[in-house]
Amino acid sequence: MENLPPQLLIPIGAVTAALIAGFFSFLNLVVAKEHKVSEFRQAWIDKLRDELCRYVASIRYLSRLNQVWIQEGHPDPLKHHEIMRPTVDVASQAYSAMVLRINPEDKDKTMKKLNADFLATLNMVRDHVDEGKYDDARKVAGTLTAKLQPILKLEWERVKKGELVYRFTRGAAFLIIVVALILGAWFAYYNYTYSNPPERVQEPAKQLIRPTP
Repeated sequence: MENLPPQLLIPIGAVTAALIAGFFSFLNLVVAKEHKVSEFRQAWIDKLRDELCRYVASIRYLSRLNQVWIQEGHPDPLKHHEIMRPTVDVASQAYSAMVLRINPEDKDKTMKKLNADFLATLNMVRDHVDEGKYDDARKVAGTLTAKLQPILKLEWERVKKGELVYRFTRGAAFLIIVVALILGAWFAYYNYTYSNPPERVQEPAKQLIRPTP
């Protein structure tokens, strides 16, 4: 390495620069993709929060509407069904939207447990509504917000950290930059020392002493 011919420095530098440029082009693609994934994850958080609010509000309205119906003593079940049906439809839509957004097989064990607990509670509310137990549905629905909060928090932590591929690529980029700086400094030093070799101090020639005859 120390005897590297100077004419090889330029092609080696050009190849190294091309490799670094190619890597950073790849890095830009990865960053753009992972940034988009993070945006989708943030949108998922916002939408799930909105759907839960809509669902809980619908269940509370159903419970209150049912109480008023009972207090007024209306005996017609068909009329009761017609009055409750629009709100039940809204609750069903919100329920389906939340179920589709929750992954019961998440790779993260903590998230998987939180998701399973949330879905179990959500299904319990749905069962109470199907059975006409609107007051029980309202009580259970009141716990959904507390069960969703750790899920949203964990997802938000994922958004802040970035996707796994992004974190790995970022670390690799930092390592390559450090290596590139070290190589650049070494090439510069080698080129400088080769172009400006240290002057050799020549020792004075020793005079030959002839022996005295």
